[in-house]
Amino acid sequence: MNLLEPLRVFLQARSERAYLVGGALRDVLLERETHDLDVSVQGSASNIARAFADDLGAAYFLMDAEHDVARVILERADGTRDIVDFARLRGGSVQDDLATRDFTINAMAADAASWDGQADALIDPFNGRQDLEAKRVRAVRAEVFRNDAVRLLRAARMEAELGFVLDEETARLVRRDAELLAFAPMERARDELVKVIAAPNALRNLRRLDALRLLGHILPEVNAMRGVTQSSPHIYDVFEHSLHAVNAAEETERAGYSNLAQGAFGEQLREHFAQRLSAERTRRELLRLTLLLHDIGKPATRTVEANGRIRFFGHEDVGAAMVESAFRRLKFSNDEIVRAKTIVQHHLRPLLLAQNGITTRAVYRFFRDTGDVGVDIAVHAWCDQNATYGADDVSDEKVALQAVIGRLLERYYHAREEVIAPPPLLNGNDVIEFLQVPPGPRVGEMLDAVREAQAVGEVTTREEAFAFLRAWGKGKKFDPPA
Repeated sequence: MNLLEPLRVFLQARSERAYLVGGALRDVLLERETHDLDVSVQGSASNIARAFADDLGAAYFLMDAEHDVARVILERADGTRDIVDFARLRGGSVQDDLATRDFTINAMAADAASWDGQADALIDPFNGRQDLEAKRVRAVRAEVFRNDAVRLLRAARMEAELGFVLDEETARLVRRDAELLAFAPMERARDELVKVIAAPNALRNLRRLDALRLLGHILPEVNAMRGVTQSSPHIYDVFEHSLHAVNAAEETERAGYSNLAQGAFGEQLREHFAQRLSAERTRRELLRLTLLLHDIGKPATRTVEANGRIRFFGHEDVGAAMVESAFRRLKFSNDEIVRAKTIVQHHLRPLLLAQNGITTRAVYRFFRDTGDVGVDIAVHAWCDQNATYGADDVSDEKVALQAVIGRLLERYYHAREEVIAPPPLLNGNDVIEFLQVPPGPRVGEMLDAVREAQAVGEVTTREEAFAFLRAWGKGKKFDPPA
């Protein structure tokens, strides 16, 4: 249940005129579930928002004092929340306000105190209802993107989320103004980009972003990947491979992760990728983004051997640095930046384990270096592989990778304390006091060695841990006292 009815009741007892506007009104007409309402107020928006928050027992936030914009957030017991944004009418009338909006389907209004959902009661000066019925996204005017460049990406999002199509003139305006994305507020541009990538039909959406000249402007790092050929078994160039890797993620999600490890960890993986990393983003969106960008280091590291074989030595390290830079430019959180960088830096690890063999020690070291991001990397590797060979491939390499992914997930979910994060037998003070090791990096190195020995079953007690360190120290030409 959203706040439409409580809002209507609240406004009926007040004298201010208020209008339901924007995407919320559009979604009501489309019978789409919405938990975000936009209200334009003839009068003080912040005052009416505060009164509505008090009436509901909800939270109130003043978003923009200069332009009189405020937000009301109602947190529900099930963890969901409803948001109502109040803003003072722009211009002298509701018609003037609608003229400042982006697309005709967002430039409709209805009296928020009395509207009961009837289409014929709409205020619709730009024929948005007609465009809604035609599944068409049409700009209100030619300057719409020059006034706010984030709208360029929003146009693509409308297509992706609603299944609508830009009319020919609006598509022309998007291509004309695409370069303005470089000057857009990056936080808002980031949010629109993530929504496009997260929407159904990811491959189609990415191709559409590219056709509209938006992809290379919001993520200029991808431009160098175009036409960069790769040796067999790759069936695509670097750019196409990256697009298909995102598509593989969507196919894996659609399958409920049942195409990984014989479906043994479908429930755990669905929960894992639903985990929120920010208010608006989950691990699912981060996986898709890192698949799009995981090979951005390849153009700079491409070499061709005498026999014609193409190599990309070190592309994962170069790519990790480039991803960090891109994520910082797009104002992702520090936690998301670290996770994205970790995924790209280690995205080859599962494949190398499949080629060289996987041991308990290798499993421990993989998760030691990657933490819980190791789960993301395992699924990333599967999507990467499908975009390399094709989803129908049944090669020995793909079978071996499946086995490695299954082993990594089984150890992570069913043997975490034994192999991934064994409970500590010693701490830093133990090493310093009992082994008379001075404080410093060597203490941490010794504790790491003990944890690895625990993970592979070489050490199970404190006494064994001390004995292990004495022997380990001698091997390192460092002899702790007996």
